[in-house]
Amino acid sequence: MDFTDVIRTRRSHRKFTEEKVPEDVLNRILEAACLAPTWSNKQGVRFLVVDDPEQLKKIGEAGQKWLAGVPMVIVAFIKPKDSGVNTNGLEYFPVDVAIFLHQLILAATNEGLGTCWIGYFDEEKTKQVLKLPEKMRIVGMTPLGYSRYSPRDVERQSIEKTVYRNEYSKK
Repeated sequence: MDFTDVIRTRRSHRKFTEEKVPEDVLNRILEAACLAPTWSNKQGVRFLVVDDPEQLKKIGEAGQKWLAGVPMVIVAFIKPKDSGVNTNGLEYFPVDVAIFLHQLILAATNEGLGTCWIGYFDEEKTKQVLKLPEKMRIVGMTPLGYSRYSPRDVERQSIEKTVYRNEYSKK
């Protein structure tokens, strides 16, 4: 698929077939995510692939119950010290994870798979289910699988409404 088509066709999917994602496809998607840039090239982002139905049910109970019925979930996490802090004191670890996860989502779209960025969940409960150390932070997750439907097109704001040049001006 052409890269622009990947970006234009990416949608949020919440209903999946039972078809398993082949390991070679999963590995290509994960490899694409691992090529993402990070603060000072620290590469602290980690993924946990969850495909055990019992674990998926428990993850669903920590925020999004519908995740209990998906073929797999990819959980993205990081130890905050494995990223950076900008000159304003802004911790950069959520950005590092977001870049990785977004690259994973685009790679999955390219492979004909559906995803959905999940940011609403109980982090502590999810960490307990996955046995993640306290120092780790889960920033997001996505289901991954073959979609049962084609999501509707979503209208996006135009460049004219979104982009400014040289300085901000009210539009």
